[in-house]
Amino acid sequence: MTRPRSAVLVACCLLAAATEPGAAGADEPPAIEHQPPLCKVAGQPLALCAAISDDGTVAAARVYFRRAGEAYYAFVNMAFTGVGYCGTLPAPLPRTKAIEYYVQAVDDAYQPTRTSTFRLPVQPEGACEFPPLEKDKARAAAIRVFATNQRQGRHLDDGFAASGVTFVPAAH
Repeated sequence: MTRPRSAVLVACCLLAAATEPGAAGADEPPAIEHQPPLCKVAGQPLALCAAISDDGTVAAARVYFRRAGEAYYAFVNMAFTGVGYCGTLPAPLPRTKAIEYYVQAVDDAYQPTRTSTFRLPVQPEGACEFPPLEKDKARAAAIRVFATNQRQGRHLDDGFAASGVTFVPAAH
């Protein structure tokens, strides 16, 4: 059976329109805008925020972090604050020289995107101008950190203060 020429032309044009960038029905992964801080103060929980947008819905946003040089990342979930998404990392201890992190988001069509990996130097009080501190005491006292690998064990990396932190080991 042959289709009328007009039906083939209509189907062709509808398919092309649906796959054009920015076309109605096209689905793009989330876009993340994040300005990394220049440094971090030891002993203080860290607030990291990003503007995350999507042509659908942002289903999840996370900050993956580790002490510089460690093999595995852990993550904290980011929450929408009305302006952007923010996550609170545990306070790095003074022996931690730097933190490596990235922001990842997934939309309702399961399309992920992430930022580059950033290196954040940890400095003593007074040496870091404009540090990204978590000012919300309730968030700083209720940090939930998730392991990404079973080898991370059942406890938070010893480069971070465990006070106010619930550590969730990776599933077996």
